[in-house]
Order: sequence, then structure tokens, then C-alpha cells
Amino acid sequence: MTNQELIETLTKQHRKLQKDLTSALEKSNDISNKKDEILIELTTFKTDLLEHLELENGTFYPAYLEKKKELGESIQSTEEFINKMSEIGEKVFAFLNKYSTTETIKENPTNFTNELSTITATLNTRVETEEEGVYGVFLLL
Repeated sequence: MTNQELIETLTKQHRKLQKDLTSALEKSNDISNKKDEILIELTTFKTDLLEHLELENGTFYPAYLEKKKELGESIQSTEEFINKMSEIGEKVFAFLNKYSTTETIKENPTNFTNELSTITATLNTRVETEEEGVYGVFLLL
């Protein structure tokens, strides 16, 4: 896979992840009738996220760090960025684990919707940060 293809794949995965969460968020307006559909969306999101993180953490970030090292650039800020992205991932997985059944989704619909909204915003921030930052820089290195 070329660097360009890698970035295109990661970006397509971002759009899929955003679609998964947006769809769940839209359905959260009717939790009592759509809790099963919401759980399916969250399960799909989790599967898509694991696939994305495997490619990103297993291929992209190691290649990015290697390119920076080859150019004699400091990798400290990049490593800090990767750690920050990992922390975001941990928060997302904590949310997914908390709401892994229809019972937990319908128990407190207001909390669920608020937390889902926060997770969606967090994901969108991460996506923008990566796409406008490290992805573009990677292609220029």
C-alpha cells in the first residue's frame, strides 16, 4: 500500500466511523423504540474502530515516526500526540463497554444521549486533528 493509499483508506474509515455514530445519535431521539438499532450501530462502530486503530497504530504511526527519525526530526511531540489519541480511544471504549446492552442504553436515555453526543464530538475532533495534521504532514515527508 502506498502512503497515499494508506491515507485514503484511513480517511474513508474516518467517514465510516462518523456515519456509525451519527446514525446512532439520530436514533437516540427515540431510544425506547430504537434501542436494538442503536446497539447494532454501536457494535458496528466498535468493529470499525478496532479495524481503523489496527491500521493506524500498526501501520500509519510507526511509518510516520520512522520517516521523522530518518529526517532527523524530533518525535517527542508526535509521541505525545499519539498518547493523547490513545487516551481518546480509551474514553470511547469505556463508553462502548458501558452501553453494551439494550438494557444499559434504555436505563437512562438522557445520560446515554448526552454521552453519545460527547463521544461523537470527541471523535470528530480527533478525525479533524489527524486529517488536518499528521496525515497531511506524512504525505509531505
